[in-house]
Amino acid sequence: MKKCLLILLAVATLGSCRQLKRWFGNEPERMAQIGKEILYRKDVEGLLPGSLTPSDSVNMVTHYIDLWAIDNLLLKKAESELSKDEKDVEQELADYRKSLLVFRYQKKYVEERIDTLIRDTEISTYYSENRDLFLLDAPLFKVRSIKMRLHSPYLPMVRNIYRSKTIEDLTQLGRLCESSAEIYTDYAGRWITAPELAQDLPLGTEAVLEAVKPDGYIDTRDSLYAYLVSVTDFIPARYPAPLEHIEGNIRQIILSKRKQQLLKDLENEVLKEGWNKQIIKIYKKDEDS
Repeated sequence: MKKCLLILLAVATLGSCRQLKRWFGNEPERMAQIGKEILYRKDVEGLLPGSLTPSDSVNMVTHYIDLWAIDNLLLKKAESELSKDEKDVEQELADYRKSLLVFRYQKKYVEERIDTLIRDTEISTYYSENRDLFLLDAPLFKVRSIKMRLHSPYLPMVRNIYRSKTIEDLTQLGRLCESSAEIYTDYAGRWITAPELAQDLPLGTEAVLEAVKPDGYIDTRDSLYAYLVSVTDFIPARYPAPLEHIEGNIRQIILSKRKQQLLKDLENEVLKEGWNKQIIKIYKKDEDS
């Protein structure tokens, strides 16, 4: 009941952000209390952006008080219902502190020593030696994709040449699409997937997969537009992905391997130092000191 009264008092007072500031300036510091735990105004006042409406301000404060109350009520439950052994977290805290400090030192060690420059030759070598790691789960392709109004007078001409591969036809296609197409996208510069292409079409991914194949094409429509797609390059599933498509992934792999090697070097370094400085002592059987 006491908590509910405190929340109602807070909500009734927080009519707007401006009123909130006045409230913070004149009222007592406390907003809510559970046992010895107290929620102060300083814990809440920074949460409210100036753009909030009065009702949103009230809702946000109410929600924060609820979350704060749940955390503290659960803690009280745990304190009262767990056994002494179950509440003993000293070893867990010690282990967590040790792990956190080691992690921070390893991170600092790596950041100070790692070489982030990765040459193109390293990438191509790794790719050549590990092609089987980059087999495609689904096909990749490059396409020309056109979206044009059904009533466009240029649509028949575009439909007649959009699958051509001659320079003359492609030049004419570019000019026609530049002036009359709603969208003309030439994906010759990058590989795309069926889901990516499906976003531009009134078709699902499965329909796109059925249509796109070597020398494949799509000619479909909705109530307003014609959609024309010509496949210009194609790599089927289970083939190695092209290097240009996975170059970024390989960079990350090489960088990760360098980090792993640095961490291994660090382990060897500290172990060697421990032996050399006689920090490590191995006890023989029945030896006390």
